[in-house]
Amino acid sequence: MEQDLRCGSKKHAVLIIEDGQTIIEVKCDSRFCGAQRGVVVLHRFSAETGRMIATEKYKNPERTTQ
Repeated sequence: MEQDLRCGSKKHAVLIIEDGQTIIEVKCDSRFCGAQRGVVVLHRFSAETGRMIATEKYKNPERTTQ
C-alpha cells in the first residue's frame, strides 16, 4: 500500500507499507546524493527507526516544449 504525504501545493514523500514494514520515501535534491538534471534520487527510511534503508536513482527525461 502507498499513500502520498502532501500539503496543499506539493508532494513531500510517500508512505509505503510493505511486508509489515512501514517505509517513508523522500525525493532528495542534493547533488551530494547524485541529484542532477535528468536524475531523480529517492531515499527510503524506516518509519520505526528513522534509519535510511536504501537510496535509488532514476533517469528523469527532460521536458520538451512543443
